[in-house]
Amino acid sequence: MSDREDEIEGLRAQLAKSRAETRAAFENRALVYAHLLRELSDEMGPERASDVMKRAIKRRGLEVGAKYRDAGTAGDLDEVARIFCEGSPCAGALFEPGVEETGSDRIVLRMTSCPLLDAWRSAGIDPAAADELCAVSRRGRRGHVRGRGTRAHLP
Repeated sequence: MSDREDEIEGLRAQLAKSRAETRAAFENRALVYAHLLRELSDEMGPERASDVMKRAIKRRGLEVGAKYRDAGTAGDLDEVARIFCEGSPCAGALFEPGVEETGSDRIVLRMTSCPLLDAWRSAGIDPAAADELCAVSRRGRRGHVRGRGTRAHLP
């Protein structure tokens, strides 16, 4: 194997390690969300706990969504889509983002995977609790949308 091939193999190994570390960080975030929601629910009831977490996560989503603002305000939906897809962690391997549809006044973006949900399932979290955690974490996406200066329908 040449020096160049060795270098490429080393870079591939570093990339694989980085992707694994990123996935682990998302899994950790998912489990922190689960513990926070459980503890807050015990302290203030499940409805109030969910509301508090949704507000906090939405605030962070607003901060993240700011990177889309110029394109969203200009109505450049192709640029919004590019930022969405190219900005996805691990070159899209975690969330598998894509564009379903584009038009002059509409864009349909998708994510077909979620490392948070994967972590909740792996941890054996009850499906109803995982659904509530999904609802909580979706507030971050709602913040992303508002932060980018666009409107959206999110399931």
